[in-house]
Amino acid sequence: MNTILQDEGIFGVHLRRARLARKRSQEELAEVAGISARHMSFIETGRSRPSRDVVLRLGDALELSANERNAMLRLAGFAPAFAPADLAQPERVLARDAVSKLLDAQGAIPAVASDSLGNILEMNDAAVRFFSISRDQPIAAGDNLFELFFSDTAARASIVNWREVAPALLHHLEQEALIAPDRAKAGRLVARIRRLAGPEIEPAGAELPIFRFEIRIGDRRLSFVSNYSTFGVPYDATMQSIRIECFFPADRETQSFLETLTAESV
Repeated sequence: MNTILQDEGIFGVHLRRARLARKRSQEELAEVAGISARHMSFIETGRSRPSRDVVLRLGDALELSANERNAMLRLAGFAPAFAPADLAQPERVLARDAVSKLLDAQGAIPAVASDSLGNILEMNDAAVRFFSISRDQPIAAGDNLFELFFSDTAARASIVNWREVAPALLHHLEQEALIAPDRAKAGRLVARIRRLAGPEIEPAGAELPIFRFEIRIGDRRLSFVSNYSTFGVPYDATMQSIRIECFFPADRETQSFLETLTAESV
């Protein structure tokens, strides 16, 4: 009985956070979701357990992503409703084509498509060339971006502002792990990355979808602005799990470096 109440309390906490993040009052959310304000209050405080239908209606009212809805369902004790599919399946050919076109359109700008936990799905040629500069073996689909940054000594040493970048990366991974389809797998990855990060690195206090990388390559000091975007496809956990991350040059020297790197490979 205590376990049930604890789980319900966790659901209520997450629901309240999602509601406040969208600046909705309990009354407003209850009206849109089609439940009473009293029931809404009881759900948030853990005094009432929501039905599966109510959880789904709350997700609709809050306009949560498919993965966020799955996370809310799990917290309420229900099975996920939007299971992610393998992008390699034949029916996903249009999705794969869209991802490839987005990456190729970046030209000399390194761009990577990964799942929500940083597992690389595809890269453009610029990313393959750039991330292979200081490695004996090039990175490839299946490798993990967080592993690359935290376990590769050369990669860590090349990032001049590592003390700024590492907390942002760690925070981002932990937030993604909260809504990952496989929570056990996500938890193992978070634990491993935290061990690699060391006790001196703490997660940032807020999400930073855009942050700056200062990288030293040889006698060059390059500056990149990292930005990731997602697919806003309602009820499609597969597409919403894909992250397109681009490393844009932040100055002319870096732009020139990327253009030269591209020209040398032609």
